[in-house]
Amino acid sequence: MSITINVTDEAGDNRDISWEDYQTLLEAVQAAGFPVLATCGGNASCATCHAFIDPAHYEASGERTEAESDLLDMVDDVANDHSRLCCQVEFAPGMDGAEIQLQAAM
Repeated sequence: MSITINVTDEAGDNRDISWEDYQTLLEAVQAAGFPVLATCGGNASCATCHAFIDPAHYEASGERTEAESDLLDMVDDVANDHSRLCCQVEFAPGMDGAEIQLQAAM
C-alpha cells in the first residue's frame, strides 16, 4: 500500500512523492531524493529531519514521543505546533495528500 504526499524542501523543490507502508516519513523523503541529513540515522537524537506537517494532516501523523518532544523543545526558535521529526512519523493512510515542509538541517 502507498499514499501520495507533497514535499517541499528548504530550497523550494516541491513535488509529490509516494510513501510506502513499510517506510517512515524520513525513509520516504530520502528515497524520493530529498537531501535530509538525519545525522543520527533516524533515532530521534539530532533533529536534522525536522519538518512541518500541514494542520489538516497533523493528527494523522501520530503522537510525539517524549524524546521527539524534547528535541523539538531544543529547536523552539523554529519548531511550532505542527513540527515533527520525519524519523518518528510512521506510515498512516490518513497522511494521504499531506503537505510536508522540510526544514534546514540544524
